[in-house]
Amino acid sequence: MQRILISYLLVIGFSCYCYAQVAGFFAPDTVCMNKPVVISNVQPPSATSYKWSFCTGNAFYEPDGINLGNPNQLLNAPRFITLVQDSLDYYSFTTNSGNANVVRCYYGATLSLSPSAITNLGNFNLFTNEMGGIQVKKENGNWYGFVSDGARMIRLDFGNSLLNTPGSHAINLPGVNRAFGLAITRQNTNWVGFCTDLESDSLFRLEFTAGLSNDPVVTNLGNIGFLNAPASIIIAQENSLWYAFICNYGNSTISRIEFGTSLLNPNPSGANLTSIGGLNVNAGITLINDCGSINGFVTNNVNQSDQCIVHLVFANGLGGTVTGYQIENNGILNKPFGISEVVRQSGTLYAFVANSGSSSVTRMFFPSCSEVSLPFWTGPDPPPVTYQAPGKYNIQLTVNEGSPDESSQCNHIVVLPTPDVSLGPDRSLCQGDSLRVNPDAESKFYLWSTGAQTSSIAVDTSGTYWVQAVSSFDCEDFDTIQVTVNKSAAVRVDTTICEGLSYWAQQAMQSSSGTYFDTLQMATGCDSVITTNLSVRDCPLLIWFPNAFTPNGDGLNDFFRPVGTNITKYKLLIFDRWGALIFESADISTGWNGYVNGRAAAPDIYTFHVTFETIQYPGETHREKGTFLLSK
Repeated sequence: MQRILISYLLVIGFSCYCYAQVAGFFAPDTVCMNKPVVISNVQPPSATSYKWSFCTGNAFYEPDGINLGNPNQLLNAPRFITLVQDSLDYYSFTTNSGNANVVRCYYGATLSLSPSAITNLGNFNLFTNEMGGIQVKKENGNWYGFVSDGARMIRLDFGNSLLNTPGSHAINLPGVNRAFGLAITRQNTNWVGFCTDLESDSLFRLEFTAGLSNDPVVTNLGNIGFLNAPASIIIAQENSLWYAFICNYGNSTISRIEFGTSLLNPNPSGANLTSIGGLNVNAGITLINDCGSINGFVTNNVNQSDQCIVHLVFANGLGGTVTGYQIENNGILNKPFGISEVVRQSGTLYAFVANSGSSSVTRMFFPSCSEVSLPFWTGPDPPPVTYQAPGKYNIQLTVNEGSPDESSQCNHIVVLPTPDVSLGPDRSLCQGDSLRVNPDAESKFYLWSTGAQTSSIAVDTSGTYWVQAVSSFDCEDFDTIQVTVNKSAAVRVDTTICEGLSYWAQQAMQSSSGTYFDTLQMATGCDSVITTNLSVRDCPLLIWFPNAFTPNGDGLNDFFRPVGTNITKYKLLIFDRWGALIFESADISTGWNGYVNGRAAAPDIYTFHVTFETIQYPGETHREKGTFLLSK
């Protein structure tokens, strides 16, 4: 067991939310598939509530997507979108470049459904078609929206509810030609924002020294990071260091700005990240620090179905090398521009994308998985859980949810594959044969029920056999097989026929005394060897039984019955191999048709007993018995 205490820092969309580290627990960082994961040392030991998720949506994988269309047909060439939570309710706000309006969508308490209320907030006689990024923030119980537009930024004052119709206020931005991308976040007790200038290739800092209800101080930071028609910007913090990432719409690159420990650093440094692949007229960007692993998603403002989304990988953190690759276009993306913050709800991650090409919105989501024995749990001591598929999963604990001291802890757990041992179905074989049993899995170690440690064993005895296989990751699997060895039957038949008659043996009609051999396949698939000792004698009685018949419906030899003359009394009994009576008749003309209880009897050797009287010897009972073959 390894203790993993990773500070849970959730960076979503254009904002950074940092929670104090209070929650914590012990958990392994790797486990084998189907092996119990034991959670211990849960902190704090006496919280008011504990909420566990053992299989939350994981941004390490690729998102699903659903195109929600154009809600109430109010979107018109949408550009930027932001996602906001107010208590239990969720809202998105979208800027329309086509008609210079802002659209509000109300989702209620769940993001998995389409919005239940869509409102066009209008343009307040202020917005133009150059409107760009949008941010919505809460301060001292009041909500404020900010929209970049040309040389200005428009503030929307919602008051204490985002459902209110907002007032508006225009903020001049000295030195700005065309404010476009916009990001605002809180640093300690102060709000700091940044906007990109699409025309001058510059970055401007907005310092709200007196709060969001007042105009910010504007500082031109110039072109740092080789900006080229900069569009979206996102702010993120990692290990007390602040960063900004900017999409360069002009040359399909991303610039990283490093501020150090303060966003107010007067001399931040910048670099153009040339190692990122897949970018093509990239416009929107969002980041998420999901369970200690940073992932990013960038929109390419193109209509090719396979080039719209790029997944960013931060293998060594925000300050390290960043790589990217294109992922599948889920959600019918069409010239996507802005992408919202990422929000986690009930184990699923959500983000929304504004499609400028189709005037629609796409809901991207990373669903919680189903490969875990216990998805959720409430309480301080969760029971052990198991994962049924290999992969990378998140275990998340939230304590005191909804309280001022709410905190979260999230750990990665890597589930390793088992050897996938399979000995196949139970088998049967004939006496004298052997079976090679193979677990059909590559492993570094094997242990059989026989004590063997080889990759396979030979079996020639009935019994239950098992194997334990251990993989190179020290994961093990187990399987059993039942082997049945069927004995071959050896049957001895002694029979006598009258002179002039014949008996079926050794695949032919025999009329001479001797020993004959036949092989008959049993129902088990094994052979039965029949040895016939045939004797021929002079018979004074005129009755004769065949030694074989073929009830196959061809009209020839379909019944087993005797041939005789001058028979006065008659009783025939037929028994199977195990002595069970299967047929009887008191009429010499009525023979056995080869059926027992309405079903065809199996090919085999059967025994008959007959008692009869004749005209020649009245009152004298004669008895005969013998065997015969039923053949198909």
